[in-house]
Amino acid sequence: MSLYLTFDLGTTALKTALINDDGRPVAVHTGEYTPQTPRPDWVEMPPDAYWRAAVDGTRAVFARSGAHPADLAAIGFGSQGQTFVPIDREGRALYNAIVWVDNRAQAIADAWEAEWLSRETYRRISGYPWLPAGLTLFKVAWLAQHVPQAHRAHKFLLLPDYVLYRLTGEAATDRVIAQFSGMYDLQIGDWHSRLLDAAGITAEQLPRILNPGDVAGQVSQRAAAELGIPAGVPVCVGANDQLVGAVGAGNVHPGMVSETTGTALALIATTDAMLDDTRVCVGRHAVPDAFFVLSFTTTSAIVLKWFRDLCEPGADYDAFLRGVESVPPGCDGLTVLPHFAGTGVPTFNPHARGAFVGLSLGHTRAHMARAIMEACACMLQECLGPVAERGLAMRAIRSMGGAARSDVWLQIKADLLGVPVERPACADAASLGAAALAAAGIGQYASVREAADAWYRPARVFEPNPARYAIYREVYERYLDLYEQLYAGKQPTGS
Repeated sequence: MSLYLTFDLGTTALKTALINDDGRPVAVHTGEYTPQTPRPDWVEMPPDAYWRAAVDGTRAVFARSGAHPADLAAIGFGSQGQTFVPIDREGRALYNAIVWVDNRAQAIADAWEAEWLSRETYRRISGYPWLPAGLTLFKVAWLAQHVPQAHRAHKFLLLPDYVLYRLTGEAATDRVIAQFSGMYDLQIGDWHSRLLDAAGITAEQLPRILNPGDVAGQVSQRAAAELGIPAGVPVCVGANDQLVGAVGAGNVHPGMVSETTGTALALIATTDAMLDDTRVCVGRHAVPDAFFVLSFTTTSAIVLKWFRDLCEPGADYDAFLRGVESVPPGCDGLTVLPHFAGTGVPTFNPHARGAFVGLSLGHTRAHMARAIMEACACMLQECLGPVAERGLAMRAIRSMGGAARSDVWLQIKADLLGVPVERPACADAASLGAAALAAAGIGQYASVREAADAWYRPARVFEPNPARYAIYREVYERYLDLYEQLYAGKQPTGS
């Protein structure tokens, strides 16, 4: 039996998994770490913390599974985007990893937009419909002003590239992670020279760009000794965690959607052409001949957690949500705006806030909980709007995240969206996707799509109820109307 070792590099934890050659998890280990916040809006991590988590996770999954390291066929990645580490020629970090949520470069992003880089120009280059200050691009420019010795780095390595470098000594990235750095030109498929000039660096300071799943190198003797695995194992580049999760959810064909409803909501829709729309992020899929649309919100299921903690702190969600299935669709006129920290797609309004509207003495806690769940389904519909408006039919939606454990919530989504909603059998879609990319990279499968199709399995499919779909059209219109009443004319123009 062949095994695939994967690293899912998150913001506060690194998930290490062993996946067998049938696409089933053998063992999973989560190692947590805590980013540092030395100043307001700054978020950093000592780079070695990521490496130690990878070493500990590798040893843990082999110990837990009883698997033999000699069966390891390849190593794959999924990762947060934007986080990066500057290194010298000996591979030593010249500065802490600057984490993607760090906002220290806001003034630089604002100045570039005001002086020479319009949103429309940047969208055409990068696929981003605005200039997010969290991008690697702006933080590298910040280093030029404030930490020049780090700015003179031999290489700037994005987070998965840094771990790959520690494994192999090779400086390589994949084109999806490269795009998420903000320095990649979607049209030419390479680093954008004008952006690099503005940041004060050259292409030679960045890793070479490969396709997701490509073999970048082999595990070195030194890394093998630390991890307890054989030297020479192929190490494959991966992709951003949202795209890797899409691969793990089998979202590799046009018309498929994968979504994660957690603290925030994020979705990937697979398309057969690059969408031209100012409201979404777009790019090339991990599957070579497909494209993606990325939509997101800033809050989602965290609103239900907020409500639970107000009413019954720490309560089990199954117990807390008891009775919501008996509340009729539409919650007897109760509507929630779940924008507790502003909006993401499609309005990008940081000033929006949450609201409960239509409350009466007849409403119960179950009504309010269900209204939050319906509002999150409305946000999912809203995020899909730019895709639906292009006439691209949705075949199915595959749901992940904490909310996917709720049958009621998945049925609400199916009924409101009018398409089947699936709960994947493998909850660790990013780990499965990273393994599928690696399996294709070393030739177990002829393509990433073939690997994803072979390994994806649904645990349950929730079919839409036509009668409820009609009711939810009115619920969705109510949701949109409420936003317009409260915030019309108060959101940014997006120009």
